[in-house]
Amino acid sequence: MAKPTASKGMGGSNGAAQDPTDYIVPARRVRMHAPANDNKAPLGWRVRRLLVYVVILALIAGIILV
Repeated sequence: MAKPTASKGMGGSNGAAQDPTDYIVPARRVRMHAPANDNKAPLGWRVRRLLVYVVILALIAGIILV
């Protein structure tokens, strides 16, 4: 797993050379859950999502029951 690191050594255009095995990991990739959001999706998106779920369930039920 990648580990956050500070600049090492001297050199490079910005005055810091980094070990190629060490690199900075954005915090967004470290988190395993979605950020909290209390806003509801627009009604149109929710209806479309519901229709997709219903269609998927109908396809699965059709395969199982036939």
